[in-house]
Amino acid sequence: MNFSNHFYTKISFGLCLAFLIGQEPFLEIRPFATPSFEQYPARQHVDHQLPTSNIQDGVFLRLDGVSYDDNVVYPDCITGSSCYDGHSGIDFHMPFNTPIIAPAGGYVLWAAFSAPADPCPGGIEPNGDQGTIIIAHGNNYFSCYLHMNPPLAVSVGETVETGDTLGYNGNSGCAIEAHLHFEIRKDSWVFETDESYAVDPYGWWGDGTDPIQEIHGNKSEWLWISNDLVDDGDNGFQRYHGPNWTYLDMGHDGSAWSTPAVNDLDESRHYAIWVPWLEELGEYEIQIFIPEGSNPTTSAKYEIVVQDNDGTNTKTIVDVDQNTALGQFRTIATMELPAGSNSSVILRDMIGGSPTGENVIFDAIKFVNTTTSITNETTLPLDFTLYPPFPNPFNPSVTIRYEIFLSGDVKIDIYNIRGEKINSYHQQNVEPGIHDFHWTATSASGTTISSGIYFYTIESNEIAHSKKLIFLQ
Repeated sequence: MNFSNHFYTKISFGLCLAFLIGQEPFLEIRPFATPSFEQYPARQHVDHQLPTSNIQDGVFLRLDGVSYDDNVVYPDCITGSSCYDGHSGIDFHMPFNTPIIAPAGGYVLWAAFSAPADPCPGGIEPNGDQGTIIIAHGNNYFSCYLHMNPPLAVSVGETVETGDTLGYNGNSGCAIEAHLHFEIRKDSWVFETDESYAVDPYGWWGDGTDPIQEIHGNKSEWLWISNDLVDDGDNGFQRYHGPNWTYLDMGHDGSAWSTPAVNDLDESRHYAIWVPWLEELGEYEIQIFIPEGSNPTTSAKYEIVVQDNDGTNTKTIVDVDQNTALGQFRTIATMELPAGSNSSVILRDMIGGSPTGENVIFDAIKFVNTTTSITNETTLPLDFTLYPPFPNPFNPSVTIRYEIFLSGDVKIDIYNIRGEKINSYHQQNVEPGIHDFHWTATSASGTTISSGIYFYTIESNEIAHSKKLIFLQ
């Protein structure tokens, strides 16, 4: 491939800048269009035991330190254990032709259909050439997207912004079902079989240090931008694949998840992780929200993991009666936590003893700094944050995400390229936090708009911000 000197200069400058300021989470959104139930579960994980793409050693080591040595090659993995020996990325299973979007801005280094791995993992037959996209993010990290469906929506040398549509997922190459293989490489974007540059963007939360550090010295870190309140659909929350998840249209912000409780570790198939971004180290109250009417267990085990500067984790297990103080936040632990994304909470479907209640409930978790808690709402900033829309371009729906710091009314106006208002929406008494507005490309009269460039403006507390939309039919 040919790259201009200008393109190389931009990449080199970004890499040097990242080296000077250090690595922080930079992935702003998930790499797929948000489904109606907020997130697709991560189905197959990075193998921390041997982080290469095609080499199998009979052991799969998951990001939470759980290890498997039986049926660890796809497709024979036990449902919900997410084992995949020698896997270097995260597989998100989703409907065919789901828009795949850029989780952060960057430059397209690779966008092509080429021969898949030979042989394919698990002995499956390849489904033609594999559609692959690789983006450089200017900070020593490179994101890779595999099994894309033709045609690709970007070309080598293009600049993409967060939320831009890269293409659509499929099952090209070494794939049976439609899914996205999402991979993060550090220090190099090239494919290496024996010494992979792949790291885990969900970090390492097991005992000891991340085994991936033994290869190139690269450590897996949590790379998703999050907040100190983590809920379904937020970057700081990830639900992992299992056969018996139930979506609850209730709870904090109107969504939660439930799984049947189990007593035997061999039967455990469901777990989730919450990772906040904490502005400063200090003493924090860890608060959970459990909705009313969810029949929760009286013995859920929350694993609180704290990571030190060397990447070593310390784990504290808190036994929690989820059937207490329903419908409100309540504190389950008060601990000293480090700044940044260096602490997590893991919850599984596994319980202990003989509790009452049939389900383990997965809802919002809040981290409250006990020394800097805000008592006067007027000290909060009046301004708000408008995130890039996604997917963009879109068809037929787009998610408009914003974050407000003061409660109040929110007005959303949609304009065409001539500045004519085509639709308007009003949301009253919106609470502080991150909110998603879903628009389905319709005018005020209910008709579908034509393809083209549009703009939207969000106004809250007499402050307004605007961004561009591209609708393609």
